[in-house]
Amino acid sequence: MPVPVDELMSDDPFPIKPDTNEYRALSFLVAHREYGFTPHEIAARTALSKTAVSNTMDRLFEHGLIERVDNVYYVDPSRASELKRRLESLDSLVQFFESAPDDSYAEKGWEQELPPFDPDGKADAPEGNSKTAEAQADALIADIEDCRRTE
Repeated sequence: MPVPVDELMSDDPFPIKPDTNEYRALSFLVAHREYGFTPHEIAARTALSKTAVSNTMDRLFEHGLIERVDNVYYVDPSRASELKRRLESLDSLVQFFESAPDDSYAEKGWEQELPPFDPDGKADAPEGNSKTAEAQADALIADIEDCRRTE
């Protein structure tokens, strides 16, 4: 009997977060997917402590991200490409957020730098400009239409 795809797809988020022991260990295993490693070997190659590796490997195994046979851990070759893409996606997100500028509203007093809100256009206009907001919008639209006609 066919199974609907919706039942096969999981809404669970990827359980690995950047800059964690799980991320480091899984990245290592994905990069070396043609081999299996003991916790001691993983610790030696990832600079994680032996205790951290032991706990980390248990969590990765419980999440179904890695396989284990006789205390040797490895990535299932049929899942290696998928896991690699997910880790690369995490890397891309980290790079994006690290390169994005801080939002000014995150700083105290940001609201003081906003211009006053005047939906009716009745606030004091800058010197030499007494047009209302509606008149300014009309003038802008007229300028745009003039530019289009001359093209």
